[in-house]
Amino acid sequence: MAALQAAADRLSPQIIRKQLDYWTFLLGPKFSTKERSQMNLSRFYALAQLEYCRNFIFKHHFPIHKIFQRSCEIGLWRLTANRISEIFGVRLNKRLRGKLATVLDQIEHGHHVFRAYWKNAFLKQYEKFSRFLRNELCSNNLRDFGLKKGLDHLDDVRTRFQTITDRFAGFQAQCLNVHVDFPLLQRLALPITVGSVRYPGIRIHDTRIIRLLEVLLHGGNSVGGWTAKPIHQAVLTTFQLSPNTYGLNQLRYDLRKLKGHGLLQRDGTRYAYRLTVKGVSSGTVFSLLPQAPLWSPGQ
Repeated sequence: MAALQAAADRLSPQIIRKQLDYWTFLLGPKFSTKERSQMNLSRFYALAQLEYCRNFIFKHHFPIHKIFQRSCEIGLWRLTANRISEIFGVRLNKRLRGKLATVLDQIEHGHHVFRAYWKNAFLKQYEKFSRFLRNELCSNNLRDFGLKKGLDHLDDVRTRFQTITDRFAGFQAQCLNVHVDFPLLQRLALPITVGSVRYPGIRIHDTRIIRLLEVLLHGGNSVGGWTAKPIHQAVLTTFQLSPNTYGLNQLRYDLRKLKGHGLLQRDGTRYAYRLTVKGVSSGTVFSLLPQAPLWSPGQ
């Protein structure tokens, strides 16, 4: 595998230009030395449409289909606009032009392709050759990434696309590695004392906590964290609640409870919050449990 990756990385602009020069000389118009000297003729090669893929190779076929199915379910549910912008490494604002969505296409019976669109580019994932799980990034305009389209800048494009596909694979791994850890749920359900403050337990049927965790998960990880008022407004908007039903003081109480159990952290001395690693995994479990039945090992 290392040898294959090294061979792919050796595909440099110089090698590509050598082949392009050869074929354009054979198939393109011919100019004499005098004509070339008078008009200063030269060729410039640009990248119009680019596809970069990464393959995850398995020894057997059976885990790929299950992993891909689960990835599609989680991707359609958790890959929101904020998450897509984080994966592509940009800030989401109102000036963004182009698509920003996730789609599950059926090419043929039993063969699906998951796509995440951003501007004029998209990430897609699908099964290939029965033992390959492929993540592929396609771009129709490199200016969306702040990159130049000249062939000489191919290495910059490769580095940027590797980073984006890494983020996408990391996001999926973070979700797929979440398991129903019953001891963890039992510990969270128990009250906890931090210093002189006692925090109540967090139970899996606590609707307020589940709503709050879903909003924090879908909203992405802001660099400066979220303050209470934007979080409150997001909860009210997402679940169509009124301020009388879920007030700001109730939200602050829930935030303190999550922070006491180590699921939330503050940004320094500011009252801005973001999920911890434990909070992301626990929040995913809390959000997925109401949507999937649980079976005992004997069933």
